[in-house]
Amino acid sequence: MPTVTLSFADGDRAVFAARSGETILAAARRAGIALASDCEIGDCQTCRSTCLAGEIEYDELSSISLSPGEVEAGEILPCVAAAATDLEVHLPYERGKLIAAKPFSIKVERIDRLSSSVVGISARMLGLSALKFLPGQYVNLQVPGTSEWRSYSMANAPGEQRVLEFFVRLLDDGIMSRYLAERAAPGDVIQCRGPQGTFYLRSGERPVLMVAGGTGVAPMTSMLSQMIASKEYRPVALCFGVNRTDDLFLLDQLAKFRQVLPSFDFRIAVAEGTGKPDLHCGFVTDLIDAESAANSDVYLCGPPAMTERARTIVTEFGAPASSIFAEKFIATAGGAV
Repeated sequence: MPTVTLSFADGDRAVFAARSGETILAAARRAGIALASDCEIGDCQTCRSTCLAGEIEYDELSSISLSPGEVEAGEILPCVAAAATDLEVHLPYERGKLIAAKPFSIKVERIDRLSSSVVGISARMLGLSALKFLPGQYVNLQVPGTSEWRSYSMANAPGEQRVLEFFVRLLDDGIMSRYLAERAAPGDVIQCRGPQGTFYLRSGERPVLMVAGGTGVAPMTSMLSQMIASKEYRPVALCFGVNRTDDLFLLDQLAKFRQVLPSFDFRIAVAEGTGKPDLHCGFVTDLIDAESAANSDVYLCGPPAMTERARTIVTEFGAPASSIFAEKFIATAGGAV
């Protein structure tokens, strides 16, 4: 049986044997080792890791959401990848910070139209304890009245309060969008599971560069709120992009962050033209500067094309792979978020 050696971002290591055809995730579980995972079919990339040595294989029916460039760079999905030989795999998260996902319920308190394309949801957890999560993580929400689940990042910081906040992009034929437009009301109860994801704020003293597209700004606001709550006043630059001017939201909140955080700079890009001098006309990736990219911890969240372009740019500017953390999402009408 192949031997799998795992190294985590906090230096922890684990070694176990994998059976023929057994996924790395399944083999780890059999050995009593918890790994980050969610969909377990190769779609969400929560388990995404890097193969440092050895060969893996995928079942021919597996869904592989990695790009050819990511595969060439050694990226793998342990939930659907099996060890063909002895392996060395690096996991980009700290083993000691893994939080087990659990089912819970929330009751909707507010539904606010934040822009032409974004709705804000504020809900309170049912139960006595607040959800433990890392700033930047997400939860899965079941669309009321359906069997469908969608994933949304928390926009608020973790803490003792039992309130969770989300930003939802409205789509013409989105299942969650139809619920919000036609049936949603304060008092609705939504079933949830989480927290999920390895996209979270890492501790340290290095400056932070955030690049967010649309509702990809939600985990960034969670991180910023956590910095304020913990008085972790690191220099932060946030590049925030939307398609049109009427898609803009959160500007008042960003201005408040600037008042509290001593070294907070936010830059805004509008892709489809703007006559306002304080808004960049173009893509959010145009706002990335070489100095911030090379000397910061870099957080990227948005559609795949945006995150991949941003990753390429910051890498060309000198950012090491170990300092880049990314979460990409796909908004599909009638399907994903």
